[in-house]
Amino acid sequence: MSGINPEKDMNSAAIIALGEFQFSFKNNQLLDPSGKVAHLRRQSSEVLAYLVAHRGETVSKADLFENIWAKNFVTDDSLTQCIADIRRALNDNDHSIVQTLPKKGYRLNVAMSTLKASKLQGTHSPQKKQMNWIALAGLFFVACIFVGVVWVTTAHRDPAHATSVDLPLPAKPSIAVLAFDDHSVSEDADYLSDAIAEGIITQLSRFPELFVIARNSSFSFRGKPTDVKDISKTLGVRYLLEGSQQKSGDRLRVTIQLIDAVEGNHLWSQVYNRDLRDVFEVQEDIVHRVVATVAQKVINFEGQKAIKSDNAKLTALLLNLKARQHLFDFTPEGNEKARLANLAAINADPSQPFGYVGLTFVHINKYRWGWTEKDPIEELRAAQFYARKAVEIAPDYYDSHSALAYLHIQEGKLGKAVARYRQALELNPNDTNAMASLAEALTYGGQAEDAEALMLKVTRLDPLHQDWIKWNLAWVQWHTGNCSDALEAMNAMSDIPPMAYRVLAIIQVCLGNANEAKDAVGQLLEFDSEYSLAEVLHNYDGKYSNADDLERVLSNLREAGLPE
Repeated sequence: MSGINPEKDMNSAAIIALGEFQFSFKNNQLLDPSGKVAHLRRQSSEVLAYLVAHRGETVSKADLFENIWAKNFVTDDSLTQCIADIRRALNDNDHSIVQTLPKKGYRLNVAMSTLKASKLQGTHSPQKKQMNWIALAGLFFVACIFVGVVWVTTAHRDPAHATSVDLPLPAKPSIAVLAFDDHSVSEDADYLSDAIAEGIITQLSRFPELFVIARNSSFSFRGKPTDVKDISKTLGVRYLLEGSQQKSGDRLRVTIQLIDAVEGNHLWSQVYNRDLRDVFEVQEDIVHRVVATVAQKVINFEGQKAIKSDNAKLTALLLNLKARQHLFDFTPEGNEKARLANLAAINADPSQPFGYVGLTFVHINKYRWGWTEKDPIEELRAAQFYARKAVEIAPDYYDSHSALAYLHIQEGKLGKAVARYRQALELNPNDTNAMASLAEALTYGGQAEDAEALMLKVTRLDPLHQDWIKWNLAWVQWHTGNCSDALEAMNAMSDIPPMAYRVLAIIQVCLGNANEAKDAVGQLLEFDSEYSLAEVLHNYDGKYSNADDLERVLSNLREAGLPE
């Protein structure tokens, strides 16, 4: 160590209290409550010594690098591992002793007392030793009585209720991320696994639709063989995300699974194999992939359950999740069901943004696809009202901004749409729906290659994506001329919605498949016998910044047999 700057007047032999632990400056050792030396790596001990010497102060990363590692070059990961090592040794699961101050550094936040080393070493007189033995004997006698009372009072109770009280499930879809098991044998075991699990908790919390249990509670089951249903009852959550990791050299394997703990069903699992060339990049990649998949999986699963439930039993949020499932039908009937469910959501709680967001998309569908007997402009105005209402009620809700952005696309305001989508993604970087819709805006703006890269990112982040994502990807790839992949994306859909057949038609024209293109248009006309190029023009009115792109769409559909 290059040397601690002792700005505080402190005896070098002092013992500093750290909660139940003590730190000895004499030899830079952390002592557990029994007086034994707690295991800390050398650099971790030096970091702790520096924090103790500057207790109550904000210590920047630069200070720590300069004073602990001197001129040696190290990455942030070295310091992060030392901090994690210290917290684990101190049982500081809630980071109340070693605090992280975002963009500032760390602070040792604990009521300290300076004790002489002799007090810890137990230099007592024989009389005091005898008194200590008497006191210990008395405590042992009291403990025996207490254990006996506990045994008598619990022996006849239901074991499932002996240690905890079952908590009811919250109104929102609820999830807890458990501490990952680390099967690594190296000294840095648990560091990256904790970082990944904590990152998932933080990013899942970006979804206001979800109730996410805090780390302190979900990590309390670490190393305890507990049934998932018991964890569910103790924490009051339906879904559990558990995982494990194993690091070997520069290779990392992370296995994660999502469980419906109430029903005992396994919903999803994934294995991630990575090279650890950049530990933070690997951590961020895994976190974002897991969060994007898990959040959408839970939200869609809850929406499917809500469809089967009585509206009177549903909250505003669950009514909106129900409406989302109907919107995915992309039919006039599904759109009407979504409208009614979103109106019920507003009626259930008009102070929540969910119903207003949903009605924005409902009325845009009416305007865009002609699913209305009114003047389409009236539908657009209704969408404008609901989108602005959503942002007014919940300016920090990512989907409020996505709804307004989608409205801007229909208005032909592509610049505003892109800016608004980026705002939504700042609020929730894991919302793959916003990414996919942003790709649509970029495509209209003549940036189809950027849009395709963004759509491929969406499919990587959320491999269990909804069918409309495949539809959108295929449409974007047609614009880039990547028609083979576009056809593959369309064929991967479980059920092609009627309006998606026009995209299938232009893809087949691109590939020179004239008969298949005519068949696709035939499917479209079977759904709506009066559909024509005039309807397509209305649908794309004012959206394309490049007139040639629109003309190519019309030309391909005309070649496929769509009437004028």
